[in-house]
Amino acid sequence: MDFSFFLSDDLMQLIKLCPHTELIQCLTKEWNGKPPSLSFGLAILYLFSADMKTVGIKLLQEINKGGKDAVEYLMINDPFCSLESWQEMADICLQNGFDKLSNNIMSILRSQAGVTEISEEDDTLNLMEHVFW
Repeated sequence: MDFSFFLSDDLMQLIKLCPHTELIQCLTKEWNGKPPSLSFGLAILYLFSADMKTVGIKLLQEINKGGKDAVEYLMINDPFCSLESWQEMADICLQNGFDKLSNNIMSILRSQAGVTEISEEDDTLNLMEHVFW
C-alpha cells in the first residue's frame, strides 16, 4: 500500500490512534523499491514521547529477532534518525529493563562511530604517554 501522499505528521497521528506493530512495520519498510513512508527511528521516538514505550520497545524487539544485522541495516538506512536518537532509544530500553536490546543497539552505535571502549582495569595502557616522550 502506498502511503506517500500522507504527510509525516498524519502518519504519526495514525500510529498513535492505531498502534499496531504490523501497521507501523508496513509504514516503515521499503515497498516496490520505494523508500518507506515513515522513518522507523522517528516512529519509535514518537511512540516513546507519546508515552507508548511498550509499543516502541515491542517494535524494536521484533527487528532485533532478525539479528544484529537487521537492526544495523535499519539504523544505517534511516536518514532521518541520528546516532544520538538511537542512543536515546537504547537508554530508554535499558531504563525499562530491556538490557540485551539496549546492548545490541549500543554495540552497533559503537561500531558505526568507530569507537572502542577501553577498560579502566587495563593499567598497561597510558593514553597520555605519547605526550611526555
